[in-house]
Amino acid sequence: MTVVLVLVLFVAAAAVAATMVVRSQKKSYARANEVVPGRATKAPAEWAGAHTPEARMHRRLRAAVEALRANPAMEDAFMLDARVSLEEQAVSVDERLIATAALPEGVRAEPLARLAPAVDAVEAAVAALVSSPERSGVEQAMADVAQRMAALELGG
Repeated sequence: MTVVLVLVLFVAAAAVAATMVVRSQKKSYARANEVVPGRATKAPAEWAGAHTPEARMHRRLRAAVEALRANPAMEDAFMLDARVSLEEQAVSVDERLIATAALPEGVRAEPLARLAPAVDAVEAAVAALVSSPERSGVEQAMADVAQRMAALELGG
């Protein structure tokens, strides 16, 4: 009887441990899919490895923000404001990607094509911030992202 009780307790403990590991992995996977760390996304989990245009653009945005956050120069007040602004723009583009992905496949290509320059602009702005943190260059890169986002708002 004691052996059976020990065996039952061992199996129950293993099941609890397995459940905890699976939950932890799901949370970690969801965090890895966030464009801005700590900010939940509605992007499908499968975008982490999918080859669709929207999934690839999502990962490009995520990588751009990751590169931006890895730059130690982002601690300066001006640069911190630029980083936060750029992260907001990246999230905005990502939200458009998520909405576009929900469209029927037959009408999705044109809106995705309009989003590609916005993703390019975010990446270019990150490159400007990382490679040449001069105020004028950063401001120009940020203005380009804002212009791309305004064009999206106008449907262009």
